[in-house]
Amino acid sequence: MKSKCIISRQIVWFFILTLILMTFGINITEVRAELRLGVDIPAVEPVVSLETVMAKPAEYEGKTIVMKGIISGQCAALCEFMFRDGLHTATIYPQGFKFPKLKKGKPVTIYTLVISGEENVVFSALGLKME
Repeated sequence: MKSKCIISRQIVWFFILTLILMTFGINITEVRAELRLGVDIPAVEPVVSLETVMAKPAEYEGKTIVMKGIISGQCAALCEFMFRDGLHTATIYPQGFKFPKLKKGKPVTIYTLVISGEENVVFSALGLKME
């Protein structure tokens, strides 16, 4: 009889915990420690600041670089996100993968192809790592 009582209590606590999680929500993507998308980011590549690229974009035309910053926003369709490095912000587009919903304010490392035009600089992410 005692073992049935213990099992019943465990079941009750399980349902209470489930109810609490369902009521207040739990975001599984936040539970993951790290998100990686696209190709692996080369460990030997030096990190280039967004400020450096924007100062002389022609020097980076057609090159792949690694940049570190934070996610400052994302479009509603999840097709791009805003990358901030210090005072500078750029729009990052995925190449070969799709972005999930990204959390604003999270640190991010991107491996990106730089395309420098006459008026704009486009950053096409080949790989992304968010911690």
